[in-house]
Amino acid sequence: MAVFSLTATSCTHPRIQARGQVAGQDVNTTVDAEIARYYLEECLTGPGVRACDDRFTREALERADALPLSNAVLHDLTRKFSTDFATLYFVERVHRERFNRRLQEAFRAELAFLRANASRQSLVLPKAYQEYLFVFVPGYAYRKDTTTGADFARQRRLLDRAGGRTVLIQTEELGTVEENAGIVAREIVRLTRLNRPIVLVSTSKAGPEVALALGRELGAARSKAVRAWISIGGLLRGSPYADRMLSWPMNWVAWLVLRAQGLKPDVIRDLSTPERRPVFERLVFPEHVLMIQYVGVPLSGHINKDVRSRYDALGKIGPNDGLTLLADEIIPAGGVITDIGLDHFYRDPEIDLKAIALAALVLKELHRGELQKQANSLVSPSPDPATTSRELPNSRLSIHQEKVNTHRAFRVFGSTRLR
Repeated sequence: MAVFSLTATSCTHPRIQARGQVAGQDVNTTVDAEIARYYLEECLTGPGVRACDDRFTREALERADALPLSNAVLHDLTRKFSTDFATLYFVERVHRERFNRRLQEAFRAELAFLRANASRQSLVLPKAYQEYLFVFVPGYAYRKDTTTGADFARQRRLLDRAGGRTVLIQTEELGTVEENAGIVAREIVRLTRLNRPIVLVSTSKAGPEVALALGRELGAARSKAVRAWISIGGLLRGSPYADRMLSWPMNWVAWLVLRAQGLKPDVIRDLSTPERRPVFERLVFPEHVLMIQYVGVPLSGHINKDVRSRYDALGKIGPNDGLTLLADEIIPAGGVITDIGLDHFYRDPEIDLKAIALAALVLKELHRGELQKQANSLVSPSPDPATTSRELPNSRLSIHQEKVNTHRAFRVFGSTRLR
């Protein structure tokens, strides 16, 4: 978010080359400590996670494994080892969960398919998936600065061309989380009348807005049309960097900068952790909603100059994306897909491909659940296999055989940020 793009002193990190793999993702960058390189190359890379030979490291990891994944656990690993070490642990720990593992593998498969086919042919959603309504909730200042991608314009265009149906909820771009949560809740009720299953998609500040709408404003009964929620870099529990901006002397600097940009300084307190965390912890999410968090996970070698100062400030606390702590982006009942190398601003030449891959895998998960419900509802104790073993539509997008204009059919150009 540009609102937090204020200069600050950054640290100088060691730059130790490291190469390996974690959670099925290749890593080839620099890390901030020799112990982080050792952990990646000697403990995480290869067939299965191996116990580290170093006794101190092994015992520290065993203590972390005995506790629920949390900011406290990650902070302890950061303090003992380094931010990159704790970040690698976060990715590996998330990947241990069977559901997360399945999501990560499905995401990787969808993305590989799109890479192989999107450059030469147009992509179309299977008919079974075209009934879903993708409802996008935009990020902060999405009208003031359309270059950030906070309005999801490109992603909506791509889905529309693939045969999907999309809607953008017109939230107040400078409004508070509570104000916009009310707008989101009212729009969901209105869109429910279309009698279409809804997939919500949010990013950054829209994350806590959707969370509040689902977990407090609507409840299970009034959100029955919502089948899934994809949170991209959601500031669900606020940002510790916002906390920093509330203290002297940064508070008056932030006030002046925001006023000069035509923005409201109130957003800093609105996104502070003392404001957001207590609210989030009281939320009760409807059990019928599939919740997926797409989390950018940068190591120190991935960080751009314009994000460095924020990343360094938060790095003293633990793994972060340059604006919020990684553990704060996770919903306990949800699934997690990590993307190593991306920070909060999701600048990636393949971000459009990844957005479509996310949509495809979520639709597949929803269809899988619908078929399971139908199978469970059959009265016969020995149902006909021909009835219960219906073939799933291809989870990947169908391919038109005719040649098309590549630039028009599948654009992966221009600004690559999702906010």
